[in-house]
Amino acid sequence: MRWFTLGSLATSSLSFISIPIIAWVFNDVDIGKAALLISTGGLCTILFSLGLDQGYSREFNETPDHVALLLNSMVPGFTLFTAVAVLVLAFQSTWLSWVLFGQHSLALSLFVVGYLFIVLVSRFLSLSHRMREDGKRYALSFLVSKITFVALICLAYVKSGSGLFELLLAHGASVSVGLIYLLATTHTLWSRMRPSLIDRKLLSKLLAFGLPMAAGGLLFWGLEGVDKFMLRSLSSFSELGVYSIALSISAIANVATSMFTTIWIPVVYRWVANTEDLSRIDQVSQHILAAVVFLIGAAGASSWLLEFALPEQYRVVQYLIPACMLWPLFYALSETTGLGIAITRSSHSGLVLAAVSLAVNVGLNLVLLPRLGSIGAVVSLAVSIWVFMALRTEVSYRIWRQMPRQCLYTWTLAALVLSCAHALFGSAARAPMLAFWLAFLSIACIAFRSSIEQARALILAQLCRRRNQSSC
Repeated sequence: MRWFTLGSLATSSLSFISIPIIAWVFNDVDIGKAALLISTGGLCTILFSLGLDQGYSREFNETPDHVALLLNSMVPGFTLFTAVAVLVLAFQSTWLSWVLFGQHSLALSLFVVGYLFIVLVSRFLSLSHRMREDGKRYALSFLVSKITFVALICLAYVKSGSGLFELLLAHGASVSVGLIYLLATTHTLWSRMRPSLIDRKLLSKLLAFGLPMAAGGLLFWGLEGVDKFMLRSLSSFSELGVYSIALSISAIANVATSMFTTIWIPVVYRWVANTEDLSRIDQVSQHILAAVVFLIGAAGASSWLLEFALPEQYRVVQYLIPACMLWPLFYALSETTGLGIAITRSSHSGLVLAAVSLAVNVGLNLVLLPRLGSIGAVVSLAVSIWVFMALRTEVSYRIWRQMPRQCLYTWTLAALVLSCAHALFGSAARAPMLAFWLAFLSIACIAFRSSIEQARALILAQLCRRRNQSSC
């Protein structure tokens, strides 16, 4: 678990370091175009994995042959991706580059195909480390990729006249280095793969679970991804660039999300497989809620510091940060409150919830984007992820096990209202918004004093243990 934690912290820290450099070196238009590439990578992973990455995670503890499981999880999606890529390049060779970058270029289209393929392969190979709880290799697979990206961005900072080519090169090289590392550390798996290991029965079982999850995941991707494409069509690449910078900065919250979900999901599946006591889930949910509340409050109270780190054209970003942070934090929270959907294999429920949340997001974007641009996108994203979290919690409550929810809804709704108000009115009411955030944090200290005390006790215990180890 230590490596999962350290890896998430290191990767997120490097991402945070790279953001000001990107903002100062590249113009907002190029940043917006690169954001579409990254978002398309997420779409590709969901679409062409066919949900079999989720099936792999679900069946890992109950299937003895992990080589066969990984092979059967990978083959269908890779076959579909290859067929679609060949068809697109054959009939519309420059379509991908036009949609993502506004340029008709075969070279850019080929780059996109290669980038998407690498991202897809990396997704499955990294899962093998995650499910075996090999935190060191799992963390390093992301860390080497991020180090490569930051190094290339720093070189671009030194070089004058850096543009879209250098930014895309940095993204492409980083995922390539990550894949090379994964291939080297998983060779004992893929080197034993044979066509004879393809099992129709296992494949059918994986598809039965995975396809509905893929459909739900596709809709869930729309919660974060559709607004970027809507900004491109309803606003501009410039507004998309501002929105992308805000999302990138708020992605520091992914330390909490990725660190928690990476450890949490395999642990809960193991609890269920071993029929262990599940009452601990409620305690974990309460502590995660406390962490979410304090992180959002801290972001709202300190976001004005970004004014000293970003160029003038990105000053509005400081008012968007709290609402953007709701995306990863509310999702991490829903991973504890909405576990019943995955545990009971109720894939259709996840599909419906994602569809409803996506409809909310698209509807709000259609209304807000033409008038508010990136601010409208942020508000739409915040509201839709709260709807997703709340619906996921309610469905899990009804199909799996009961849990207390009043405190959850009260605090998350308060955080949502304050975050959206900060985005809409923060520039005109900085002092009142700061006062509201400080009051929010003060009340939270009282309401979550039990979580604070337990966190304090845990930290003190860790410090004492390290002090004792050092004295030996």
